[in-house]
Amino acid sequence: MFNLLRKLVAPKHKSSTAAFEYLERDMIFMGWKAPKGQWTPARVVLAIFIIASSAVYFPTGVFITFFVDLKTLSATETMTVLQVALNTMGFPLKLFILRLNLWRKFYKIKELLDRMDERCIALSERNKVHRWVTRCNMAYLSYQFVFTSYTISTFFIAISSGVVPWNIYNPFIDSQKNTMNLWIASFVELIPLIFIAIQTWMVDGFPLLLGLVLRAHIKLLKQRVDNLCSDPSKSDDENHEDLVKCIEDHNLILEYAALIRPFIEPIIFVQFLLVGLILGISLINLLYFADAWAKLPIGAYIILQICQTFPFCCTCDLIREDCEILAVAIFHSSWNNSNRRYKASQLYFLQNAQRTITFTAGSIFSIGLSTNLRVAKLAFSVVTFVNQLGLA
Repeated sequence: MFNLLRKLVAPKHKSSTAAFEYLERDMIFMGWKAPKGQWTPARVVLAIFIIASSAVYFPTGVFITFFVDLKTLSATETMTVLQVALNTMGFPLKLFILRLNLWRKFYKIKELLDRMDERCIALSERNKVHRWVTRCNMAYLSYQFVFTSYTISTFFIAISSGVVPWNIYNPFIDSQKNTMNLWIASFVELIPLIFIAIQTWMVDGFPLLLGLVLRAHIKLLKQRVDNLCSDPSKSDDENHEDLVKCIEDHNLILEYAALIRPFIEPIIFVQFLLVGLILGISLINLLYFADAWAKLPIGAYIILQICQTFPFCCTCDLIREDCEILAVAIFHSSWNNSNRRYKASQLYFLQNAQRTITFTAGSIFSIGLSTNLRVAKLAFSVVTFVNQLGLA
């Protein structure tokens, strides 16, 4: 990360594709892709083990525990198992959606970003790209911190309380028999949970990185529009050529937005379906059942759930605002004294720019803060319903 935070020096400027630098490292670590495209038997075995433990064993074990050992669990343990069980319903589906699109379209995204970077000739534009790449990697590391905090806090607080962290069904090890068995059973649960945490921050962080890079290039285009016809030494043909290049840049941005939709919309749709109910269960556990120490991992889990939707929903609202600002900038650019050909191209550009870039979850509702807040209200509805029934 430090190479992204150093003083900006021209030869060391990062391209837009560097926004996925840490994501791609995790892809290699998790067996999603091989370094330099070279698969070895060991990497194939590791990839199969990761998928089997995180997408098969863990979700299956959670549901078996919920139906088999429910009577032996405390209220806090029951709520923890329930919230994890609901989350594991969405994890394999989100993972499948991302992996399905990743191998077909990720290289196209990077190729398109390289074409967009070719227009960043000025030093100020390269500096801006570098700063946005830094923001992307900082955001990705923030996801790592939140997910790691939840995993570590849940593990050690559960151990100190004499229980296994996530109560995954394990017929081979009796965790209540002695301390050694407790530690062994806890580590057996920790291994797949680590794999799930890494893949979840990859799945949930990827849409945010795509959105931040999109914002960067919209702002760069707006900067170029502001400079149209600002140089009195340029002829009408040169000004028109600059305008045509801006139109081409905008078409690339629209192409990029269309390319990333299959990554974004289904994943956010699945998360919207689950986040309200999971937050409600977590709040009930936090307010009514958990003791002082158990509230720490539950609080971390709530923050984790918020991070899965809120940052990207906020980014979507900002993208819409950036598109509106771009359209206004085109209208207010210096075109009054231009020739007829320039004004015709300007009108075409303005009409296209008024097509605001939006994303929809499952083609049902718009992704944004207003939708995110409506989904979050479901959590308080769940708490109110349980409170009215006197169940807590």
